[in-house]
Amino acid sequence: MALAMARESRLPANETGARPGIVYASQEAHMSMPKAVALLGIGRGNLRLIAVDEALRMRVDALEAAIAADRAAGRTPIAIVATTGTVNTGAVDPLPEIADVAARENLWLHVDGAYGGLAALAAPEKFRGLDRADSLSLDAHKWLYQPAECGCLLHRHPDIARQTFSHSGDYVRSFREDPGESFAFFDESMELSRRFRALKLWLSLQYHGRRAFRAAIRRDLDNALALARTVGARPELELLAPVTLSAVCFRHRTKDNAAILKRMATRGRVYLSNATIGGQFALRACFVNHRTSDDDVEAIVPEVIAAAEEVNA
Repeated sequence: MALAMARESRLPANETGARPGIVYASQEAHMSMPKAVALLGIGRGNLRLIAVDEALRMRVDALEAAIAADRAAGRTPIAIVATTGTVNTGAVDPLPEIADVAARENLWLHVDGAYGGLAALAAPEKFRGLDRADSLSLDAHKWLYQPAECGCLLHRHPDIARQTFSHSGDYVRSFREDPGESFAFFDESMELSRRFRALKLWLSLQYHGRRAFRAAIRRDLDNALALARTVGARPELELLAPVTLSAVCFRHRTKDNAAILKRMATRGRVYLSNATIGGQFALRACFVNHRTSDDDVEAIVPEVIAAAEEVNA
């Protein structure tokens, strides 16, 4: 939806069809980005995946160079996608600098905060520049601990949303004058009929309060740092990426880490996911559960070591 709004604001397509426009995101961007540009008719060939630095954040110099090269070739840049919490490692792209580029180049700035954006409640210092985004995606089923199918798009351009999504028939015309009663989500959204997904989130916020969510996210961040310290204290293990939010990517230095992961699943005590970092298979722990305890965190490394010994045997 955000990229549809970006496209319609820079290269209107609703009446005559999509024209090529260039979208920029980092090499660590989520798989939803190439899927979105394909579905919108922009095309995956017009998605530029920008190189990242040693902390796996988008390199602003590489972004600027890519935009300049596209303009020189007669192509039309339309949007930048920055990520606050990449899916592999939780890296946060340098938002202030990227926002400067977007403003200077007159590009839509979308921030993919689906995983990490809500950590701004607990660690706002990591998210400077977030307020400059044109749109921001959030997944409440991650760091607001909601059931699945609870996501959110925030944007600051209702006029562009209506320009992008509104095409109504007389049979849905509202005769109410009250703004709340006459508002129709289908005029600013891809969806027509929609469930009241926001109810579960609203109830949670009313019952627990923002302070409880902030404290729970803070514990998740602390859990990741605790695991990183434990990994760092074991000579047979190594961290593969900085721990910016709550994702911890590490590996066993001498064993087959894919085999370790499979063995851990068989043992059934600790479940990790995986990632590829710098071409290396990584064991990945990501803390997004308010019920995770210190004992849970302390169980991870011994279970990895035990699984590694069984793989060796």
